[in-house]
Amino acid sequence: MDFHCDKACNSWACPSNLNTGWLVGLADLDTSKDYVRTRIADFFVDLLSIGFTGFRIDAAKHIHPDDLAVILGKFKTYLGGELPEDWFTWLEVLTGGEGQLLTGTGDYSFTYHLNDKLAEQGIVGDDLDKVKLWWAPYPVEPLMDTYYGPGIGTKRKVIQNDDHDQQSDGSSSRSLNDQGCVLVKPNNQGCSADKHRGYEVGLFTMPYSATDNDNDYPIRMVLSSYYFTNSVGVPDGLSSCNDCKVTCDYCQGREKAAAYVENAKAYEGTDYTRVHRDEAIIAAMRKWVHLD
Repeated sequence: MDFHCDKACNSWACPSNLNTGWLVGLADLDTSKDYVRTRIADFFVDLLSIGFTGFRIDAAKHIHPDDLAVILGKFKTYLGGELPEDWFTWLEVLTGGEGQLLTGTGDYSFTYHLNDKLAEQGIVGDDLDKVKLWWAPYPVEPLMDTYYGPGIGTKRKVIQNDDHDQQSDGSSSRSLNDQGCVLVKPNNQGCSADKHRGYEVGLFTMPYSATDNDNDYPIRMVLSSYYFTNSVGVPDGLSSCNDCKVTCDYCQGREKAAAYVENAKAYEGTDYTRVHRDEAIIAAMRKWVHLD
């Protein structure tokens, strides 16, 4: 069997459950097996062969750090023993209330323990800097890793303001407090376009805890999404209630809206947010990389 036995993933502070549970019913690969590790590493190599320069590993906390290290070690080996100069990956490790488990010094830590396991695979120095973490504690606790040791450094932390896991009504996967806001929550929950723009601009002018804007946090992300207008559907034409055939009384659909509209402005309309098109945010990005 290449998969773990079927069981719910419902204990976020239990390493075994995080590693072997079936997240939202998805069959969970047993990454402790060498064959599974090899197939995943082969897939990563295939991605580079078709033009990828890196990749994000979603839900990485549901893969044991020991397994992740071996997979990345195999990946490096299959590339001839060297990671490409321009390659990087980032691991989506959503900390929530289990921050100490995931960023501390135990054997399910994606900071210190993962570092040790990557070192066993020959991934150190500049290569280690290429294995980044999507830093969920940002912006409220950007230095969470330093609570338990010297820290992993800002070069390995990928940061952003709001993210896709925060968008659904009732979702609170990250705490932003008064240091960020989620644009598309129903009624914006106090997150106006101007307020959201300010946090996005701040991400590039001087993010929280940064002391060297040129070198700290080299990967900073902006989320463009779509507004929730009394619906959880996506405006891609595939979420229309007109297509519903069974149990349609409570359907919350969306009609199709074009994702690309020439000269469309950010924060306007009721479909896509297009944050990446905002002139002030673009100007801040350009200044950050000295293109101003």
